[in-house]
Formats: sequence, structure tokens, C-alpha cells
Amino acid sequence: MTGPPATDAHTRPSVRAMTWNICGEAGGGTPGTGAYCPDRNDPRAKAAAVAEVVRARDLNAVMLQEVCSGPFVPGLNSGSGAPSQLDEIAAELGPEWSFRWAEVWRPATTAFPQGSSYCRGGLTGTLSVAVGVKGRIDWQRIRTMPVPVDAGQSRTQALCVGAAGWESHLCTAHVANFDAAARQGRMTQAEADGLYADQIGVIRETAAGLPSVVVGGDFNTRLRTKLQPLYDTLYECDERSYFPGDAAAEPTHFSPATGSTDPVTGAITDSRYGTARLDYLFSTEAFSGCDSWTEKADQADYTPAAQPACDNVTTPRVCVPTGTSDHAPVYGSTQGGPALDWRMDGTASGGSRGLTGTPSGGFSWSTEPGGALELDGVSGAVTTPGPVLDTRRSFTVSAWAKADPGTGTAAVLAQDGEVISGAMLWYNAPDRTWRFGMPRADGPEWNVDQAISRTQAATGVWTRLTGVHDAEAETLTLYVDGAPAGTAPHTTTWAANGPFVVGRDLVKGRQNAFWDGRVRSVETYDHPMTAAQALTHARTLTAPTARAAQPSATGPAGCQALGGYGTVSSRTPTLTVHVAHPDPSKQVWAEFGLWDNTDPTRPQPVALGTPGSASGKAVGRGTVTLTVPPLVDGHAYGWRARTTDGTTASAISTNCHFRVAAG
Repeated sequence: MTGPPATDAHTRPSVRAMTWNICGEAGGGTPGTGAYCPDRNDPRAKAAAVAEVVRARDLNAVMLQEVCSGPFVPGLNSGSGAPSQLDEIAAELGPEWSFRWAEVWRPATTAFPQGSSYCRGGLTGTLSVAVGVKGRIDWQRIRTMPVPVDAGQSRTQALCVGAAGWESHLCTAHVANFDAAARQGRMTQAEADGLYADQIGVIRETAAGLPSVVVGGDFNTRLRTKLQPLYDTLYECDERSYFPGDAAAEPTHFSPATGSTDPVTGAITDSRYGTARLDYLFSTEAFSGCDSWTEKADQADYTPAAQPACDNVTTPRVCVPTGTSDHAPVYGSTQGGPALDWRMDGTASGGSRGLTGTPSGGFSWSTEPGGALELDGVSGAVTTPGPVLDTRRSFTVSAWAKADPGTGTAAVLAQDGEVISGAMLWYNAPDRTWRFGMPRADGPEWNVDQAISRTQAATGVWTRLTGVHDAEAETLTLYVDGAPAGTAPHTTTWAANGPFVVGRDLVKGRQNAFWDGRVRSVETYDHPMTAAQALTHARTLTAPTARAAQPSATGPAGCQALGGYGTVSSRTPTLTVHVAHPDPSKQVWAEFGLWDNTDPTRPQPVALGTPGSASGKAVGRGTVTLTVPPLVDGHAYGWRARTTDGTTASAISTNCHFRVAAG
């Protein structure tokens, strides 16, 4: 998919997901036995490896293949019944995480005509694919892949889950490839291609039914043509680079050259590895970054010269891997909501990073509609405990600013380096322009690439300023009230690792250009906004999101977009959504519509746009509610909403569904 992301992508929380075939059950136990799987029989080692990636990359979702899940199965699982790999992973990540898994069946045998799925080799549980989220999973869908029982390949299932409060769903699968069977003459290539295409069709069809989804898995092919149906409808995270020097389409599978072994000792005589790209992440939203952590895949040298104790004549045989699987994890972040989101209405906190700013010097909190931070132009500022922006990569910064008349040159926000700020958004007094700039080095010289507004800035007026650094395009762009105002090249990047600051910048190692005026709604994003996104962000009402949507004030039903899955006990539930206005000082509310899915002939309880459809109001943004008239016990209902300020209205939200409990 090559088009721009949805213009309202900034309203969706970002999904930071990983897919990893951890070879938790398949593969050989020692090098030279084929498809060697390090730590195959050590669930705790597998769990530690998964947790390391999650914590190092601040992930909130994982998709796993070839993992042992579920309870001990007497008569099938051998060993003592220790926790399964997924149990160990869940324990390692902690109670904030929840998991679901789906069974995978090996090829049919005489003993198991439908294929076996128990985990072998002393392991507990069932061979499976699994999904975990940092949150509470409240919905799942499982579809068995169309692989014939007698086709000689494992039959997997496509597993999709949804989590409470999440905009996006997550789906994973392990796709079977039949090319080897075609080469061996057990089927034609056309038949092999057809079986593969049928599986991809299931994944595509499942994803197409979800308004926002991240799909990941071991798709068992290096050929883009076989995955084209997914590329046609979704973004793939590693098909492009995200900054200069970032490699795209990195390998994810490492195969040792185990065919070259000593016929007497069985020692490996070839240390080389073959590589292939078999694992992928797709999403309905564009990605802000992606990587294959290749070092996590085993690439050890097992030849006698490197590891003399790793051969068949050594007792005990000691082989030391460098990774924990024959696959590398692939992780990526979707473009989504702000990493830092400070309303500046009395506090400086909010956003996915969880950073809170500390005010200092001459500051106060304004009580004007929507609230604001007021700074004195001498010493007032708000500072984070650490960096927010990675100035080597793409990002977006945005804020509403009002400079007091007569102010001098002053910075709205900056990301400090050691000597100079690595990114700055400021008012330049001599020519009365807005500017967004990034220095070429962390030094005392003023070598700053600057995007400069083409028209003069107005003081005493609230202005939405947005600065975009596109590291791949090597450009800076400034938007004023959503309109493109200036661009500049920026070809040399460096990491500014100081604090993020509202109200000043840093020049020649000294705090500089203190803001004289007011600031509110400070946001940062880990991706470069497009022109359409910047315009929407500054001027357009966006539809309410499912993030805070509920069919009752306290019920667990949530916004189920795919049918009547949630149940509420009240016949007069309260519909709840989160709304936002691009101007934080404006009043905003929601208009609701609700209809009877069980009996469509009944009058619509709440009609969108009628006087009875309007919720309460919020200033800038907030959660708003509407209590509906009495409904019918046992009936299923659909509902939706749109944001309005009385003059304009947003697009209509995704349909949500719930059922009223039978009386």
C-alpha cells in the first residue's frame, strides 16, 4: 500500500507490536539435526528473550508462532507438568498483559489422523500461535486455515483479538508453504500456489472486516508476489526505510549449513548461514518505524574450531548459541496518537510516554477557556526528566501559542542537546516570523536549518504551530494553522538527548529565548505528519474513537464494532465516547444514533442529528455521555456518534454493538 495514511491517524493510539516465531517446540535439539532451535526445552529462556525485546522496544503487543500454550496434557505431554512457554512469558511480562492462543496441528499420521498438537520433548501444553497485549483482551476470533489434513504440512489457525479501550485489533498466523511438495512431485506447483493463496485469502478477509488491525506472523515465503493481496490493502512495516542508513526488507530467518557435516563425528564443517525474509508485520495504519532484530536469531559458529565440545563424540555435548530461535523478531510502531500530550490546563502530563513536565521560574496557569500555561519571558519553562524526541528520526511537534505583543525572539518548545537544542519551534522577532529549526551539530555555532513562515506572525493571537521532521526525505516543514508555511532541507542528524522543554531553548550551553505569552495543547508524534494530517489536526473535527466508547457508564461491553458481543444489564444504558476539537478553547460534544438490530422495524430510539441525540459538552476535548430511552430486554443494538461544535460536524464513527440482558 503506497498511499498516505488516514488523515485522522493521529487520533488512534499507536500499536507497538512484535511478531516472532520462537521455535518453542519444533526443530532439532542440537546443531546438525536440522532446523536447530536453541533453548527448545527451556521455557524460561524463551520467556526471558521475549520479555527482553518487549522492554527494550517498549512494545504493547506480541504475536508468537510455534509456542507451547495451555495446560499440561496427561498422556501426551511428558515431563513434570511445569508451566508452558506462554505461561512463563505471561509471568515474565506481568499482570498488565493478557494472552490468547489457538491450536496448530502437525501433519496427519496413523496414530493421529487429524494431526497431533501436543508439545513434545518434555514440554507442557499445545503447539499454537498466540497474541498478547498490554491490556485486557475482551474479544477473539479464530479461523482454521484451509490446509488439507493429508497435505503434509501443519494446519494452523488465524487468531485475532481485541482489547478493551484499543482502537486496533491484532491478528497472527503461521502460514504453510507447499513449494517443497511441488519440487518433490507430490503435487503440482499450481496446486501448491493455490493452497498458499487460500491461506493468505483467509488472512486478508479477516483483516478486511476490522476497521483498524495489525497483522503479523511467519508467512513462510520470501516472494512478495505471494503476499500481494496483503500489500494491496495494508501497509507492510519493513518495505521501506525510516531514516538514512536504515535497512529495509531485512532477513528474519537464519538457516545453518548443516548439510556439511563430518560423516564420522557428525561435527558441523560449515559455519555459514542462509538467510530469508519470512516474517512480516502489516497494518491498516502506516508505520512510524520497523526493524528486524537479527541478533536475536541464532547465528553461532558450531564448527569444531569454534566450539570443539559441540560434536557427537563429546560427552556431554556442549553447544553455545548466540540467539534463542532460528527466527528474528520483527517489531514496528504504527502511526498513532501523541507520545507526549500536554493540555497545559493546570498540569503538564499525558501521552503514551507517560512523561510529566516540571514547571519552574515565572509561570502560572491561565483560567481562560481550555486553560493555558502562562510564561513571563524571563525564567518560566516546563521541563521533562529526559528526552521525548529522537532527533535522528522522523517526528512531529505541535502546540497552540500566543505571543504577547512586543515580545522578543522566544521559543515555544525545544529538545535540548548538550550545547544547543536539537529541535526548536520559535517566534523570530526581527522579521516577525514563525520558525522550526534543527542544528546540523551539537556545537556553539549557529548552523541551524530552518523552515520559515512566508507570512508574518501575529502576536496576541492564538496560533496552531506544527513542525515536521521527515528523516527519510531529509526535510523540515512548518505548518501554521494547518497550512504549509515553509520548508527547508536537513541532511545531517544527531541525537539531542537532553530534556524536552516548553518555553525556552538552549544556545551555546545557556538557556535562551524564554517565551513571553501563553502555550497550550503541546504534542509530539513519533512520525512525520503529512500535509493532510497537519490540516486535519489543526482544523478538522475528527470522529469519536472507540478508545473511550462504552454502552454503559460501568459496563464491560465496550465498543464492539463486529457484532453484539457486549452485554449490559440496564435497559437505559449510557452511551459514552471521547470527543476532541482542534481548538482546545472551543466547546465540543457528540451526537448519537442508536437502532434496534433484533427488530429493525421498531422506531429508532435515538436518531443522529435530532435534539435528543446530543450529549453534554466538553471544552476542547473530553468524555461525553447520553442516556438512552428504555430499550427491550434481550435485543441487540447498534450505535454510533459524530463530533460537533454546533457549526461543523465530523465524519461518523465506527458502528458499535451491544446486547441488553434478558429480563
